[in-house]
Amino acid sequence: MRGIGIAGSARIARPFLARLNAAGIMAEAFGLAPLDGAGHEASAAEAEVFANGLTCLIIAPRGIAETEALLFEGPAFAKRAASLRTIVIAATLSPRYVRALRGRVGDGIALIDAPYTGSLRAAEEGRLSFFIGGEEDDISRIAPVFDELGHQATRMGGFGTAMAAKVMNDFLAASATALTRIALDWAEAQGIDEARLLEMTGDTLDGLLLPGHDLADPVAPGGGAVDCVTTLVREVETALDTALKGAHLTPPHKVQEMFRSMKSRALH
Repeated sequence: MRGIGIAGSARIARPFLARLNAAGIMAEAFGLAPLDGAGHEASAAEAEVFANGLTCLIIAPRGIAETEALLFEGPAFAKRAASLRTIVIAATLSPRYVRALRGRVGDGIALIDAPYTGSLRAAEEGRLSFFIGGEEDDISRIAPVFDELGHQATRMGGFGTAMAAKVMNDFLAASATALTRIALDWAEAQGIDEARLLEMTGDTLDGLLLPGHDLADPVAPGGGAVDCVTTLVREVETALDTALKGAHLTPPHKVQEMFRSMKSRALH
C-alpha cells in the first residue's frame, strides 16, 4: 500500500507508525508528539511535503480541536491533499461531531471511524480492538492496515456507528467498574474478606475493576485515580451524544454523579 500518512499528537500515533513500517507498509508521519516531550509545531512546508501523494490519512488526534486543525485549518489535509481518497479517524470523539464530518469532507473521500480499546502497550504489540464504521468496500481496501495495528476489527455499520458503539462500550465498562467498587465497599462494611469474595466470584469480576480504555492520550505521567475517573466521566458525557432527541437522560446523569464520587481503593 502506498500514500499512507499518520497525523496527530496522541501518543498512540507512534506505535501505529512503527508497526506499519515494520510490516513493510511504509507510512509517513506528521505532527507526532516528540519522544522527549519537547514542543514542536510543524511548518507549512512540512504539511505540504506530507500532503504530496497522500492517499490514505490516519489521524490520531488528542481531541476535536486537533481534528479540526488537521482536516480543515492549518494543515487542512482534507482540502490540501489532492490525491487523498480515505480518512481514518483513530480516536474516541463525539459521535455527533464525527457524523457531521460527512457533510464537510468531499464526496470523493471515503470516511472511516475507527476508535479502539487497549493500552499503549497493546498498541505497540498490535493487540488493539477496533470498532469500524464506514462502507464495506472502503474498509476492505485498507484491511491490511487494521490487520497490523490490532488483533480485531469489527464493522459496526456506516460511518459514525463505530464512534457511537465505542462510547456505549465505555459507558458499560464504566458502569460496571463503579458498581463493582460499591459492592466491595458494602462487603468490607459487613466484615467480608475481600480476597475470598473475589475468589468466589471468579470470572464475574474479571476485567471490571480496570476496564480497557483507549485513552486516545493515555493518563499523563504522574496521573492517578482522579485522572481515570475524569476520563470515565468525559466518556459518559460523550455517550449522551448518541441519545435520541427527547430521550429521558436522568439515569445517565445519576450514573455520572456516581462516577464523580468514586474513590480509588486497593485490593487486598
